Amino acid sequence: MSELPAFPFPVDASTEPPPQYAAMRAQPRPGRVRLPGGREALVLTRYPDVRLVLADRRFSRSAYTSGTLFARSSDSLPLITADPPVHTRRRGTVAPAFTAHRVARMRSMVEEVARSQLAEFTAGPTPADVVGRFTVPFTLRVMCRVMGVPEEDMPRFGPWVDAMMSIDKFPADTVRKCHQEMHGYFADLVDTVQAGLDRGDAPTGLIARMLSQERDDRRLSRAEAVVLSAGMLMAGYETTSNVLGAVLYEILRDPALTARALAGPATRDPLIEEVLRHVCANGSGGVPHVATEDVLLSDGSVVAAGEVVVPVPDAANRDPDVFADPDRLDPDRAENPHVAFGYGAHHCLGAELARLELRVGVDVLLTSLPGLRIAVPDTALRWRTDMYVRGLWELPLRWDGAAGG
Repeated sequence: MSELPAFPFPVDASTEPPPQYAAMRAQPRPGRVRLPGGREALVLTRYPDVRLVLADRRFSRSAYTSGTLFARSSDSLPLITADPPVHTRRRGTVAPAFTAHRVARMRSMVEEVARSQLAEFTAGPTPADVVGRFTVPFTLRVMCRVMGVPEEDMPRFGPWVDAMMSIDKFPADTVRKCHQEMHGYFADLVDTVQAGLDRGDAPTGLIARMLSQERDDRRLSRAEAVVLSAGMLMAGYETTSNVLGAVLYEILRDPALTARALAGPATRDPLIEEVLRHVCANGSGGVPHVATEDVLLSDGSVVAAGEVVVPVPDAANRDPDVFADPDRLDPDRAENPHVAFGYGAHHCLGAELARLELRVGVDVLLTSLPGLRIAVPDTALRWRTDMYVRGLWELPLRWDGAAGG
């Protein structure tokens, strides 16, 4: 018997999906792989199968107890690796802060942060790295304000998160130390917020809201509040900042796409959605699930109870049965039901906020900096090939004249 391929598959210097996704999708049955830790799994790459697993309660995330593909311990992922009713209780505590209505009320704050970050971005020398000087501090500052995290502590998070979100870039001892330090920081912050609430103060932000829940079905333990706070800050800026960098890269490398982005929301917003579908940002592939009973897939095959499956949204977003000419970034795509933010009960909690940040970030940069363009050839760019969130380490940009707007 031949050795099973190791999963996740290696990625190249781009945000293109690994070629194995398309090869597996072309097979009559799902492909089998070997996961870190040795377990065998089915990799699901077809759009209907990916949505089925993400939405069907016959597939359990918490039953997969061999760690995860993108964290050293599932304990650090209180939402992603949980099933109902635990997931329902935890998510219900924070979900009201990210509804479309609540996010719409954040627009003025997000725009103010973007303009402030633009001023810092243009104040230094050019070419200017839009990742380090705009996309990361912009999205991080937004999450600090949403959660009630002191903005003066922002410089502390980058080194911790880079190590924690690396695949093998840092030694295990460094990763462990960063986990401990970030956990300790949020344990102290949660205790500080709780002490304020106990005194009758009115601290603002999501951490305070988590700790002041009166409903029994939404109340969190201290340990849950600590881990959820750290995880939400990290997920809320790390993914969005890198996706924003990828969106800018795709738009700025094509003058026609740049013109569409400048033409206003009617053409900019669908373009951003198409880039979200097109880029492969997940370096870990997907979240392992365990079938709790036999389940029929779209090709007629059966996932047996107890089998591990990994649904791959990035592969589903290139399914030719759903997306015509799927490997082409098509700004005129009329129907775009991509699953870049997931699907079902675990649909990305911050999807609406991420969309707002992407739209505002692109708009502020392109309308304020005439002639904005990439300052180096593609061969000079460094890609995040050894991180769980793919993208660019830096994206140097130039523009003509002084910032406007």
